[in-house]
Amino acid sequence: MEYQIYQLEKEKKFEATCLRCGNCCGAQDDPCMHLVIQPHGEYFCDIYDSRGGVQKTRSGKFFECVSIRDILHEDWSGNWNCAYKKQNNIIT
Repeated sequence: MEYQIYQLEKEKKFEATCLRCGNCCGAQDDPCMHLVIQPHGEYFCDIYDSRGGVQKTRSGKFFECVSIRDILHEDWSGNWNCAYKKQNNIIT
């Protein structure tokens, strides 16, 4: 039980790192259909809790949505602004 609480707290801290820039979801080029922009400029995923698996971009391309942890070492448009990469010194 204590381990589960620890994991939940760790996940909350990890999620709080995100600046909601939307770059890892294609905001700079071909965004995911589920990426929604807020009036104040931040993005959110309208299916975040069930986002894993095959999704579609606005132009109709299919892709595999994965956890940010799985792609931290990859390049994507705007990745220089990713708070996760900055925190872990993985700027490419």
